[in-house]
Amino acid sequence: MKLLRYLAIALFAFTMVACGDDEPKSDFTREFNMIYPQHAAGHKMISKIEKEDAKGTTIVATASYDGDHLKSVKVVTKYGTGGGNEETITFDYTNGAIICDKSIQDVTYTFEVNSLGAITSLKNVSTGRTSAALQYNYGNELELAQISTPSSSDVTKVAWLNGNLMQWESTGVNKKDSVVYEYGTEAPINRGGIDVIGNESFTFTTFVCAIMRNAGLFGATSAYLPTVIKKDYDYTQVDETTQAGSLQLRRYNITYTLDAEGYVTGYTTNETPKYTVKITYK
Repeated sequence: MKLLRYLAIALFAFTMVACGDDEPKSDFTREFNMIYPQHAAGHKMISKIEKEDAKGTTIVATASYDGDHLKSVKVVTKYGTGGGNEETITFDYTNGAIICDKSIQDVTYTFEVNSLGAITSLKNVSTGRTSAALQYNYGNELELAQISTPSSSDVTKVAWLNGNLMQWESTGVNKKDSVVYEYGTEAPINRGGIDVIGNESFTFTTFVCAIMRNAGLFGATSAYLPTVIKKDYDYTQVDETTQAGSLQLRRYNITYTLDAEGYVTGYTTNETPKYTVKITYK
């Protein structure tokens, strides 16, 4: 009886270890030659992004690396009202695949890269559909993204000036979204190569995309960091009866926290609800 009891305990322990292993699994293989992004001197890899808003919602994105190459990103979201979700994104450079372990549905994407290691396409393995097609200029700056789902197709155009991200505009069926950036005299140099606030996310969630951009997988990052973000159309500027006036984007100031070397360790804006973001480097 004791032997059976010990065997049962051992089997239970093994099962718990297996179920607790949240590393995404995929048996997808193909021939692929990865070109890894190269980074400028002073670039730092992000290990964690933490966001908390005034309503008590928290988002924590944690990145792991194999040397200097992004290996995985785990994002845990907890809502102030209760509940939450999590996802783990794993990068398989041998087979050119991104494995997504999500609460809703697991997905595996194949990807292609350009000569500088930036992703140019994402294809859903199970459906064979192209989920994203990305185009870059000679500076490896993202200029056009076509994002497709079974129910929609959106196009995002991105404008750059002197190495700085100035605007992106996304349009689709019954959709129009735009963000404009301004760079004041106090705009900090983007020493760590972090993503700008409010940048458009593609296929993956916001902080997954932010860490992928930091890793160079979505091309170049802005040379400086904006001091103003203009977003969210202000419909109060248009008369509902006469339609007089024009839609204007709301203007929000951005405040950064820098360490002694000038690397951004956090930021906030005067948006509502108020929030703070902390950045930790590898």
